[in-house]
Amino acid sequence: MVVRESYIEQLKPFIDKPLIKILTGIRRSGKSTVLMMLRDVSVSRGVKPGQILSINFESFAYSHLTSAEELYRYIASFVRPGNRLPFIE
Repeated sequence: MVVRESYIEQLKPFIDKPLIKILTGIRRSGKSTVLMMLRDVSVSRGVKPGQILSINFESFAYSHLTSAEELYRYIASFVRPGNRLPFIE
């Protein structure tokens, strides 16, 4: 894994802000790696690992999520009162 500290430092001010964050880039440019690093930052700030939901749409484990409704139901099944899911890959 290539540590992209400058990217993380640029993204840190937006953690815990009520904005939708979109990470874009060409294929194989490290977007998932940056998200994994942000997950680690969140855990180091006290977010419980069980509060982080990670979905890899290239995995057959998630092949059933073929519509917005299915994705919504899947994500909603993890939400508990008082908890939130900070990252969705």
